[in-house]
Amino acid sequence: MLDREDAATLARVGAGSPIGELLRRYWMPIAAAAELDERPVMPVEVLGERRVLYRDAQGAHGLLERWCPHRSFDLAFGMVEEHGLRCAHHGWRFDETGRCLEQPYEETVEPASTFKDRVRARAHPVQVKAGLVWAYLGPEPAPLVPDWAGFYSPGFTVAAFLHLPCNWLQVMEGFYDPIHVEWLHDRWSFRLNARPIPSRRPRHTGFRWLDFEYGVVFQRRLEGSDRWLADRTVIFPNVDGAGGQGWYLTWVVPADDTHTILVYRHTITSWRTPLGQVMVPPGRGPVQARVPAYRRHAALDAAAGPTPDFGSHLVSQDYASWLGPGALADRTREHLGATDAGVVMFRTRLRAEAARVAAGEDPQGVIRDPERNRRIALPGARRGYGVRGEGLPGLTGDDDVMFRAFLPFDVPQAIKDEVAAAMAALVEGLRPDWWKR
Repeated sequence: MLDREDAATLARVGAGSPIGELLRRYWMPIAAAAELDERPVMPVEVLGERRVLYRDAQGAHGLLERWCPHRSFDLAFGMVEEHGLRCAHHGWRFDETGRCLEQPYEETVEPASTFKDRVRARAHPVQVKAGLVWAYLGPEPAPLVPDWAGFYSPGFTVAAFLHLPCNWLQVMEGFYDPIHVEWLHDRWSFRLNARPIPSRRPRHTGFRWLDFEYGVVFQRRLEGSDRWLADRTVIFPNVDGAGGQGWYLTWVVPADDTHTILVYRHTITSWRTPLGQVMVPPGRGPVQARVPAYRRHAALDAAAGPTPDFGSHLVSQDYASWLGPGALADRTREHLGATDAGVVMFRTRLRAEAARVAAGEDPQGVIRDPERNRRIALPGARRGYGVRGEGLPGLTGDDDVMFRAFLPFDVPQAIKDEVAAAMAALVEGLRPDWWKR
């Protein structure tokens, strides 16, 4: 059981807080590059910082403090220019480094003025990689954006942003809690779908975590077997690597102390055909000009009880554990047991890595060597173990199982159509006997 001070320390993500400073040593995905096609200026919030993201006419991306340093006009209403972002209030223009490039009236009445040279907007480094826009809010020099091998998986990639009204730990700790799968995603699924729970379902008899350079791999052992089944790879501090393949990655990005954004990047690697479910062969993925993306906002109404969505989507079942405790769970009320060994391990590691940052060191997983940052493979590929989501209906339809079961529900129809067209065209273009080779 944590005391109030320890619980608050773990939850805070703002500048100057121990965990906030730790998280600032990593690049965070804050948007999809495709989102800026239609709206080149958008407000964002990450790690308690309210910022404005933009892409100018030359294609340069910038992330500036949200309010103009002139008189605090909201730059989310700014105008993109050939170079930089212009404040709509008085026309001051800033580049991606925060440098003031132009002050129209000041320069008109005093052409020799150097006023603009003494004004800067706070700016942060931004990079575009794997269809996402990444921001770094920590001290210079910035590390490298990790180059996960999953970014190159053959298939069709979709990004989704799920906004949650809760602290990030309430989400992240679920990835260190294997036992909830047996109940929340398995037995409850049957009940929610008004189906009887089979008389014998696999039960956990043990689990363990194995360290690797960037995080941990979770393994479970089930009743009736002595085998350890590799199931989940978790990248420290805030990434779910799913089965280790990297084609399904989820970043748990704190917006502030009581709001979180789940950033899903999912590459659909298989598709159902008249010949059965087929895998996209290496090097034969569809050519994507962009990674389509959409956003959803989650809510939980306990008074209304579980809706039908709870019975058909794993993520909606997770809402109960993420949002049920409220915006900020009271961890002083906990009574942790053997079930929670992974959660305790994660909290301990957060404190230890935050201490390293306070001592001036890089925390776990920060990459600075370009030679090491090339298609980094993750360990721990998922294997079927007969538990997850077997109560869910309709998971053998005409599209990818992960696409239907794990991405937030209510995928826009336009994206569904785009995925279906791309995958159908790809499968039709393959040699008839390619899967036999």
